[in-house]
Amino acid sequence: MQYLPIFAALTGQPCLVVGGGSVAERKVAQLLAAGARVTVNAPGLSPGLAADAAAGRLAVALRPFDPALLPLQLLVIAATSDRAVNHAVAAAARSALCLCNVVDDPEVSTFISPSIVDRSPLLVAVSSGGQAPVLARLVRQQLETWLPTGLGALAAWAGSWRDRVKAKLPDVTARRRLWEQVLQGALEARPGLAQDVIGGRLAAADATLAAALEKESLGGSRATGPGEAWLVGAGPGAPELLTLRGLYLLQHADVVLYDRLVAPALLAYARRDAELINVGKTGGGPSTSQAAINALLIEKVQAGQRVCRLKGGDPYVFGRGSEEALALADAGLPFQVVPGITAASGCGAYAGIPLTHRDAAHAVTFVSAHLGADQEPDWQRLAALGQTLVVYMAGRRVAEVCAALLQHGRPLATPAAVVMAGTTDQQVCVAGTLDDLAGKLSALGLVSPAILYVGDVVELRARLHWFSPTAPGAAYNAERQGAPP
Repeated sequence: MQYLPIFAALTGQPCLVVGGGSVAERKVAQLLAAGARVTVNAPGLSPGLAADAAAGRLAVALRPFDPALLPLQLLVIAATSDRAVNHAVAAAARSALCLCNVVDDPEVSTFISPSIVDRSPLLVAVSSGGQAPVLARLVRQQLETWLPTGLGALAAWAGSWRDRVKAKLPDVTARRRLWEQVLQGALEARPGLAQDVIGGRLAAADATLAAALEKESLGGSRATGPGEAWLVGAGPGAPELLTLRGLYLLQHADVVLYDRLVAPALLAYARRDAELINVGKTGGGPSTSQAAINALLIEKVQAGQRVCRLKGGDPYVFGRGSEEALALADAGLPFQVVPGITAASGCGAYAGIPLTHRDAAHAVTFVSAHLGADQEPDWQRLAALGQTLVVYMAGRRVAEVCAALLQHGRPLATPAAVVMAGTTDQQVCVAGTLDDLAGKLSALGLVSPAILYVGDVVELRARLHWFSPTAPGAAYNAERQGAPP
């Protein structure tokens, strides 16, 4: 993050604008709208600035740039048509420890002015860090069409109730949940309290909130009762493959328990005050036991918290989500399960490998390469199926799996492929046959996580490949010899 977004309280604060033309006039208008005490330093003034000065809305220093004015200012804006003067203003402002914006010159600015969506007291600021101001403007225009004009009234109404709600509900979790219920529907134009306020029906909104608040206060803090667990599938890797329902719950969770394979970018969607706990498992490395995860889920939900259990892929496909759901059910605690895109379909789609195809496979079987101590899949039965086989958590067992399938009758030339880090910018797909795939992987190296595909559908990838990762494995890149990545 190149800039720290802040909203400055400028009411009554001294601000200097250097320049007297039309650009300076626009900047002055923004500062005056924020309540600032503005001084304009320029040899001459535009008609608009002259009118503001005559009306007493701003002070003027009718002379070339005067550094002596700087120590008295909180913010400085350089808006002249002379680049040298603007840079001199920026240098002097740095020496005086003033924040300075040079119009259209972010390189020498110490603050920048964003595009603003004004629903006062609700403000939305959009900035590209000065790199693409037109893009920032287009985003602002899109937000203008999406955000109802009545949101400002809703924010002001909520502010008028803030102290009363706090007095009735001293517990911060209970207050947050009440406000979430109250404000739901503000952006969806569906009937409810928020739409009453936006529509000007304040008496009805006041009565509804007063009744809800009384019910909450009589019932005590919700945080003393049980919360709820949400077992959410995060998908196979790419953050954008999270479902809309999963995103909604992630944004509303008090606690997020996440796996090692969850895309780090997804955690940015959690509330800033949410507790984030890594409960990932690593083969042969530091791990959180399933028993510990179950106990933590129960502990947090019993404490009244809403827990998003964010799991790679789908919770119910080799994700041990059913074990967590059973633990919650046995404890008498509420939970929801949100399916995710499982690795077999997600990684296959991104690698150009369909799971079924009318001319190649009429069925598909999912199997885990790791069943537990002294357990092995029934390779003889799996080899005899003659359909698409997808082996999860193949990892270091690819050679063993291929050998077992060959031993039990699958032909040497059976197409097979391993997809590593599927759906991400680091995705690598190595294809071959059951006879030579392990050798290819040994030469190229193996990246975790990895999933193995076996069957005729693998041959379709040469025609169905569409995804081009931006940073595939270097070894694979050097050896693929023109094969689709």
